Amino acid sequence: MSRYSLSPLAQEDLVEIRDYYLRTRGSIAARKVLVEFVKTFRSLAKTPGMGHTREDLAERRPVLFWPVRDYVIVYRAAPRLIEIVTIVHRSRDIPAVLKRT
Repeated sequence: MSRYSLSPLAQEDLVEIRDYYLRTRGSIAARKVLVEFVKTFRSLAKTPGMGHTREDLAERRPVLFWPVRDYVIVYRAAPRLIEIVTIVHRSRDIPAVLKRT
């Protein structure tokens, strides 16, 4: 069975996303978006190559990208365990965020 793990940065990202949805749309919307992310993490773990590369954003980092709503999930793929590196809003400077990883 394939699994996923969240980096500390990705955990912080999810908390920020949840808090944003709580403030702007309420608890039901916040719960719904978190469920959507978890379902996506599970899908990515089952099919680790599902994402796409972005050398223009990731340079030489071995990461893949997958969109969810207005966000991009950045993850490292492996056959038995993928690591969710970060979850970035599309409007942010993704290369700058990736330099923190």
